[in-house]
Amino acid sequence: MSPLSKASDAGATKMINRRSGLTMLEVIFSMVVILVGLVSIAFLIPLAGRQAEDSQQITQGLAAGESAIALFNTANIAQPTLESPWCLIDDVGVSEYSVNGMKDAYNAVGSSFPVPQNATQAAVAQNEAIGIGFCIDPLFWGFANRSGNNVPQPFFRTRFPFLFDTSDPVLLVSDPQFRRAPRLLRGSLSDPQLSMPGSWLRQPAAVRLATMYGGDLVQPSSTVNKAIGPLRSVYVGTDGAIISTPTAAAQASWMATITPSENTPVISLDRVTNIFQMSPLANQPLDIPRLYDVALVVFSKRDVRELSSVAVLIPGSAQQGTPSDVMNVPTNERAVRVTGISDDAITSGTFNIIVNGYASMDSKVKAGDWIMMSRFAMRDLTPRPANNANVTQVARQVHRWYRIIAVTGDSYPLTLRVAGKPWGWTEGEISDMQEKGMSLPTVPPVPGTTAGTYETQAVILKDVVQVYERQMELR
Repeated sequence: MSPLSKASDAGATKMINRRSGLTMLEVIFSMVVILVGLVSIAFLIPLAGRQAEDSQQITQGLAAGESAIALFNTANIAQPTLESPWCLIDDVGVSEYSVNGMKDAYNAVGSSFPVPQNATQAAVAQNEAIGIGFCIDPLFWGFANRSGNNVPQPFFRTRFPFLFDTSDPVLLVSDPQFRRAPRLLRGSLSDPQLSMPGSWLRQPAAVRLATMYGGDLVQPSSTVNKAIGPLRSVYVGTDGAIISTPTAAAQASWMATITPSENTPVISLDRVTNIFQMSPLANQPLDIPRLYDVALVVFSKRDVRELSSVAVLIPGSAQQGTPSDVMNVPTNERAVRVTGISDDAITSGTFNIIVNGYASMDSKVKAGDWIMMSRFAMRDLTPRPANNANVTQVARQVHRWYRIIAVTGDSYPLTLRVAGKPWGWTEGEISDMQEKGMSLPTVPPVPGTTAGTYETQAVILKDVVQVYERQMELR
């Protein structure tokens, strides 16, 4: 072997010997990699736990929802009867109404209108009465007005959401000059065994109603009560005081919105004129809607203590632009104004809206939350003259549910992408336009128009598992 070859072999041997171990730098680098991996795994464990918990909650909620809709249909909760009536309560007036039928409900609503001075006023009142919808809420604790229980403007406990029709959800003030937005009348299931007409849903009544049709909607487990039956968590004392139980913090629940079908016919002026008398009875509708859009809203959890908030301390001033001094605004029902709607809403069920709310109100909205949009649909009472002058119109409530699928922004105003039905014109509005030979608008009802016709407001709900929608025939 040549000297050159020997030298090469020796060099190679030395190189191999030098690389037979790890340097300190390599050891440190390896430890850093391992440490990063362990830290990542440590972060993933609670995340996986939360996701598993959320998944379990969704699974249980969906099961609860299926049971809820089965009981809802079996017990016919949407239809008040003598055996299972509703209780409609006006917390600003002094009346409670035990409602045994839809006719009773609309007669009670009609009696709250001013006495009409002529047949036209009576016809307008009748048509607006039958355009009102209802919210049946088994956790609703509303009660008639009494000493110490006055609720300042702009909040009504008996409306869904808790605002007057003419309330500004951004300033949180109420003023007749504000454009109107529709509210559902909130009712609870009343106790048919109480001698007092109507009355509120007391705990014994709730227990009977929960077990009347075979028990809880979902069987309770040994550790966590998953029941979403009408079990009250808020008591009303004999002195009118509100007492929340420990179980009120978060529990599964449901509520139902019941709104007249959007093609409910107009009660004509001719029919009202023939029987008009100047009395509150003139406001009771000759006809009531037959078809209703019913939405059963199922919550995975709900803090009913949020529903007992007395909110306004100082009313504020709309003229000076100063907001109300507000405490404990219900965060489970966040009323907002819709300030923008994308043009594709007229034909597509997926579109964008812009919403604005009170500055200090919770603005955390996420994909998967649900929102109910509301406005008035305007219908002609009498044939429209050729010059469109002196048109008498009636207002019908429109409420539609949407799932939020995307959110842009961290504070109000927020841009939301929603999925549901198109936010266009109702069947009744379209038929009115066609009868007058008018071309159909190609853009959705624009919020906040000069005439104030199409003010659109909405309520955002959290912890909603699903909204089950049905069209039902009720009488």
